[in-house]
Amino acid sequence: MKNLLLNLLALLIAVSLSGQAYEVEDFEMTVSGTSTLHDWTSDITKINAETSIDWENGKVGNIRNLSVTVPVESIISTKGRIMDGKTWDALKKDQHPNITFKASAADVKWVDGNYLITANGKLTVAGQTKNVTLKANGKPVANGGLVFSGSYDINMPDYGMEPPTALMGSIKTGEKVTIEYSVRMQPSNGNAGLDR
Repeated sequence: MKNLLLNLLALLIAVSLSGQAYEVEDFEMTVSGTSTLHDWTSDITKINAETSIDWENGKVGNIRNLSVTVPVESIISTKGRIMDGKTWDALKKDQHPNITFKASAADVKWVDGNYLITANGKLTVAGQTKNVTLKANGKPVANGGLVFSGSYDINMPDYGMEPPTALMGSIKTGEKVTIEYSVRMQPSNGNAGLDR
């Protein structure tokens, strides 16, 4: 009987430490930049994201094992297929079809009814991996959900990418691009990916 109680206690502790699995329910994500002709924006139409969230006294205590994958071919420009091709070439889509971010843990602070999240992890773009720090705002929503929002700037040459050009080099894009996102996460039902 004593062994049974000890085993049950160990199981309960393991479950409580494992956290609640979360996945994407809805999202809006763009990548934007500048050029010598005009500013540009591309929509990200598919992501796969999952994480485990530990709750303490009704609030998020810790965010663990955060993983986000964006297929390069899901980046679709408002300027049409020619821009898509140039973007995909810059990101080396054929050799490196995904952009990924992975963080083992994130620091979470509760401030004025919202969460401030800082995640240190590895960002892989065009086959190059860098240690980065992403900051996001988190807002609780219905049914145990959370909306994470924020932005992050990427300098293309840092990842071995050459900014796209057009018209024999007369039009050049800027080196910096900005990813903006708003991602709604809900307790997992086994489908971490979402298309727009």
